[in-house]
Amino acid sequence: MKVSELLSQAVLQLSAANSDEPEANAQWLLACVLNVSRTWVLAHPEYELSAQEKDIFSRYLTRKAAGEPLAHIVGYQPFCGMDIIVSPDVLIPRPETEELVELVSALFDRKSSLTVLDMCTGSGCIALALAAKFPKAQILAADISAKALAVAQQNVQKFRRQEQVHLLQSNVWENVQGTFDLIVSNPPYIPTEIVDTLTREVLCEPRLALDGGADGLDVVREICNAADSYLNPGGTLALELCKGQAAAVARGLCEIGWRATVKKDIVGIERFVLAQRN
Repeated sequence: MKVSELLSQAVLQLSAANSDEPEANAQWLLACVLNVSRTWVLAHPEYELSAQEKDIFSRYLTRKAAGEPLAHIVGYQPFCGMDIIVSPDVLIPRPETEELVELVSALFDRKSSLTVLDMCTGSGCIALALAAKFPKAQILAADISAKALAVAQQNVQKFRRQEQVHLLQSNVWENVQGTFDLIVSNPPYIPTEIVDTLTREVLCEPRLALDGGADGLDVVREICNAADSYLNPGGTLALELCKGQAAAVARGLCEIGWRATVKKDIVGIERFVLAQRN
């Protein structure tokens, strides 16, 4: 069967299952089956798949139609130019977090011997992106979840960053020692009552990485309340937050002696807080 015919059938199947972006997801899945780019798939509608390729694609489609995230099916998610290994034990890296990496990267000299704490590291995507941008950096990547850290370890090994990125199991500050030039975090920040209303694909991700408590700020408060004890003079705290949270978090930091600014994401949502101690 030809690429064009398979894609047409796949789009119908995913649409009937109320899958998000059926055309794009069908194209990505087929590209992964064929080990080519999505552009290649679109440019070769007459290519005929083998029986084995067609069978794999069919199985992928069934999983996608059932609500499984694309990244879980193929086993990775593109992030800052890297294909980050993911599993149901970690949050799938998102474009907003790529923006967080770019924001904090602009604050430091790329040749500096930067010390970084990536709190709630999950897959290790932030830590690894910063390691690539700052070759002399030393990065501690902490998470409460042993399963998440196992995935992060796979990524550290995949990108050969063992000398730069070090993993630590810690319930927020519990096992963290030392001080850092940058503390960066994409913590769980979704209010509990909202979590169960999320899409079925998002609900395939670990609740521990999503649920931030009643107002979404339980872990954020823990980070903010003690961050000054772990920052070097002139150091920066950088947070990714939910829509509607950033201004309140920035005000709270200013009330306890920080200078805090709010940054918008690419679609105009106040998403990030960057803060330094006065």
